[in-house]
Amino acid sequence: MNALSLFSGIGGLDLAAEWAGIKPVAFCEIDPYACEILKRRWPDVPILPDVREIDGRDWSVDVVHGGFPCQDLSVAGKQVGLSGERSGLWFEMLRVISECRPRFVVAENVRGAVNLALDTVKAGLENEGYEVWPCVLPASAFGAPHRRERLFVLGVRSDVTDSMRSRGPVGLPRPLQGEEGEPAIPLHDGSPSGSLWPTPTVGTSGGGKLCGGSGHWKMLKDSVGIENARLMGAGNGGQLNPDWVECLMGYPLGWTDVDCDEPEPWPGWPALMGERLWMTPKAGACGMTAKTSGRPLEMATHLS
Repeated sequence: MNALSLFSGIGGLDLAAEWAGIKPVAFCEIDPYACEILKRRWPDVPILPDVREIDGRDWSVDVVHGGFPCQDLSVAGKQVGLSGERSGLWFEMLRVISECRPRFVVAENVRGAVNLALDTVKAGLENEGYEVWPCVLPASAFGAPHRRERLFVLGVRSDVTDSMRSRGPVGLPRPLQGEEGEPAIPLHDGSPSGSLWPTPTVGTSGGGKLCGGSGHWKMLKDSVGIENARLMGAGNGGQLNPDWVECLMGYPLGWTDVDCDEPEPWPGWPALMGERLWMTPKAGACGMTAKTSGRPLEMATHLS
């Protein structure tokens, strides 16, 4: 299968799609640095600079996917919804979908899009002849040590679902069946198995920097020890260690470094490495404090 990738960023959805056997035929991204990352990781795939200039009739693809801009939907913004200049680019994505008629559509956005955009997104896809299944998935459902909820909207063209129905019932994904003799892989209900790190948020003070400042870093130090915290970026002017962020987001280490030829394999999250999750955060208006439990974060040794 192949895909047209819109609002590609640094290729997060595209990396996941490749793991599922879906190859990108083109990206659409306007940010210069993100484009450099895409060129570095997929040197043979063209990058289109402006979604408003794409003619979907030029592309015959199985999938159109993209995380359309969240600035007008996020709690960190003014929450004007799809009437906003940036998040309103969803309608350009819908136009491209209408023109190229892919079999499948995947749209991604922040949790706040559920109230501010989902009804419109769902109705738009349905009007174009797609059956739609939205869901909110937290990163913690897949073992990450933070919740980070995201909305995913899956659209399947009606003739594709009709064909699928001729072979059996169609609905939300079922547990995946393993190879013969192996157990099925259960769907996760989204509930974490331990305590979670807070998802960084934009605070009400500090010039729009990530919420927490010195309070966030104090929590980090208290939780994992000063040496491990330094590896993550504590005491570094509030800037997270890039390797640490890539690891939390599931990227290979070095993915966002344009000078890195071969990113190192992703070391896994603590829960996937047999580690206990180590804190129960209490988020304040901006600073954060936390109770701690479990052992120091041994995963930090992978980042040294």
